[in-house]
Amino acid sequence: MCVIPLVHTDPMNTTDDPTGAAPDGERCSECRGPVVPIAYGFPGPGMFEAANRGEIVLGGCTLLPGSPTHSCACGATTSGALGDDDLLAFDIDDARSYVASVRWQFAKTMPQWPHEYTVREWQPDLEDTFEAFARLIRSDGVVKPWPRESPTPRYHHRYLAIDGWDYWIMEGTIAETEVINRARLDDNWR
Repeated sequence: MCVIPLVHTDPMNTTDDPTGAAPDGERCSECRGPVVPIAYGFPGPGMFEAANRGEIVLGGCTLLPGSPTHSCACGATTSGALGDDDLLAFDIDDARSYVASVRWQFAKTMPQWPHEYTVREWQPDLEDTFEAFARLIRSDGVVKPWPRESPTPRYHHRYLAIDGWDYWIMEGTIAETEVINRARLDDNWR
């Protein structure tokens, strides 16, 4: 899971709180309530559970330099020194979470080449994650010819193998990519 290790670097008010909250915990400068880290990345079950317990606040999938690092229940946020080096890359575990959370459609118009696909616009709330997964396929995938047995293959896409599936995108920029495809690695059609 893509969780940013948040180390708060701004000075916060850490005096004892008369309400009985953790005495050494960070306090909001607005309401004096407890402050918790903001976790960025595609949330898996553990992040949802931590958010439900009030240990973190989910910050979404996009983390930019200057994004807030801590939050209070009153809505106030604070930022630490978060630069480009602090942004963790989208990884295979993030891809697994994304794959499990989106709809996959069997490509009925191509039964001779059985595969499934998901479409960016089906879940606009996950657009940043869709793009991150497409970038991972491009950066970590292996170039394979298709059709594999053809003396003159039609395509040479990058395929990323995850848990028995090959994932690929078509040519073009990541911003232009609308579909992520997948096929079982054990299918004989390739």
